[in-house]
Amino acid sequence: MSTHAIDRPQRPRKAKAVQMAHVGTHGLGAQERDFESFLHMDQIEQARQIREGMEAVIISRIASELLNIPLQSLLTSLRLPSSTINRKISSGERLSASESDRAARTVLIYAQAKDVLEDGKLAAEWLQRPSVELRGERPLDMLDTQTGFDRVRDVLVRLEHGVGV
Repeated sequence: MSTHAIDRPQRPRKAKAVQMAHVGTHGLGAQERDFESFLHMDQIEQARQIREGMEAVIISRIASELLNIPLQSLLTSLRLPSSTINRKISSGERLSASESDRAARTVLIYAQAKDVLEDGKLAAEWLQRPSVELRGERPLDMLDTQTGFDRVRDVLVRLEHGVGV
């Protein structure tokens, strides 16, 4: 049986679950301008938001609105458990601090890449392309750890300033 046949019936339910997760929620991730709000917070407030846990739907929104990739691809890259995150999305739950931290890293690096490359689509593509500077790893796949995040951020700073890596 092809995976496409399995995916088709589930898509409407997942889309509905994502819409339902927006209803009645006020946490970071559920509102339209949350990405911009998060980026404009100082680091102390960002840390507080991460510890409180973002709305799980933010993971779905990062995948679709920022990166234009399937949710499962993002979950795999960030090494987040698919069944847990999908359950949290459909039930309108919050992410754990650890899960929120991975989502935050993705938003922060995407914003930095968009600033450096001056285009959101190019930033999303750059995050998904293997990088010589990362020994063949994709930047997106490095965001599950603080060390990987720091390295990706360093690569972007070097690109911005035209410094060899």
